[in-house]
Amino acid sequence: MSGFGELLRDLRKQRKVTQRQLAERVGIDFTYISKIESGTMDPPAEDKIIRIAEVLQADPEALILAAKKVPKSFQRLITENKEIPVFLRKASELSPAQWRRIKEIIDEEGEGEPQ
Repeated sequence: MSGFGELLRDLRKQRKVTQRQLAERVGIDFTYISKIESGTMDPPAEDKIIRIAEVLQADPEALILAAKKVPKSFQRLITENKEIPVFLRKASELSPAQWRRIKEIIDEEGEGEPQ
């Protein structure tokens, strides 16, 4: 079972929503929900994932990322800022200490006055 499919199944069961009910509310065939949950079909497009998140009262961005899709807002950011693709290519070479420092910088930015 895929990570997204397992997450979907767990959320759906927690909310006591059947596959058929979810499919009807999202506007997709209920057999597709079953296939997603079993990992035999890929997750749907971002707009359907957002609708699933609304129905299941879940974080849409978390579901999009669990589906291994890049949110449209990230796509726009990546294409508009020429430094981001360079950073992403180098990111795999960063040490755990460098990642912690990046997180510290991000956290510091959020604590102070707007820059």
